[in-house]
Amino acid sequence: MLKGNSNLTITKLENESNSFWREINPSAKSCSSLIKLLEIYAAQEDWEQIINLSSRAVLHLSKFYDRADFYHIWICALKETFDTGALISLGKHLLKMRHFHNVFLSLALISFNYASCDKTCNRIFNYLNKNKGVENRFAFEGCGLYLSRLKNSDLKKKGLSLLKKVCLEKKASYFTWRNYLRTLSENNLLDDMSKAYNMIHDRFPFAQEPYLVASLIAMDTKDWNEAIRVLGQLLKDNPNNTNAILAMANCYYELNDYLNAISLLTLNSNLFLDNDYDFHFIMGIAIKKIVEKEFDSNLQNISLNHLEKCYFIAKSLEFPLNPIQVQITHLKSLNNEGIEKESEINILKIHNENQIESDIVFVERKAS
Repeated sequence: MLKGNSNLTITKLENESNSFWREINPSAKSCSSLIKLLEIYAAQEDWEQIINLSSRAVLHLSKFYDRADFYHIWICALKETFDTGALISLGKHLLKMRHFHNVFLSLALISFNYASCDKTCNRIFNYLNKNKGVENRFAFEGCGLYLSRLKNSDLKKKGLSLLKKVCLEKKASYFTWRNYLRTLSENNLLDDMSKAYNMIHDRFPFAQEPYLVASLIAMDTKDWNEAIRVLGQLLKDNPNNTNAILAMANCYYELNDYLNAISLLTLNSNLFLDNDYDFHFIMGIAIKKIVEKEFDSNLQNISLNHLEKCYFIAKSLEFPLNPIQVQITHLKSLNNEGIEKESEINILKIHNENQIESDIVFVERKAS
């Protein structure tokens, strides 16, 4: 991927999508142009722009069914920003809209599923499963996402099968493919992920997922330097790719290059939400490693702050708490006694051109 070509594509699509806003009843071609533009923005993880444009598109369209694609995109963008409150509000709105078209009930299922409203999802799923005449690609996707979260292996397989079926349709968007890929990743189905990455690359050349799978393979084989090389290419094309930043920081950590891990996360901290589990965990354990080498009470407190935030985030998301608790307990036990003095590590000079105090380097981020 060449960044210059990507910018040209965006400019072209922005010009083409202008017709969508000029037309009172936008044509299918205008809708398609805007959707393609939003897909490009998604590849660059410009979620705020996607939320803005998709929500405006919903209001601009007069035909109910035409709004479905943009509601779907809106939901997916809210998922990426971890805005559970907005997902619930949008889900409630879509439930009210179900009287106008049954597609809105399917979209409500997707929205509530991403908000982890299990009881509501179960009721909607049972309704869709029992009633005829409500079949549409969003119904299949919603049911697939719901089933794939269940513990029952047979139901999980059925859910993945539904998601794959939706992706193979001609109208399947880049957002639907991302949902499928995420579900495969959550279920650790690496072989299926590799196949899906190849297919998504063929259908959406702008997609960055092929780079991600190459880095995942390198990380799976513990070839950390190769993973860093591939991730570097990914970040060259899209410096705001938070997943790639986290993955690269993790690679540095595995190579015991804690300063680079901390530096990378610090310089890009403005890209992360304050409730980002991975950001706080990697930052916390990387700083902890520095403290283990040369005790510093200020750095100990900074590390503890990140790990405690990580603990509360994990608790709210029902993640395993023991690994974090072990890190916190060990960190609190560290002190000046018994720690061997090694060559001095000046964490304040991670970047010579940007020498600032550690309390500013690791200042808490505000949620965007």
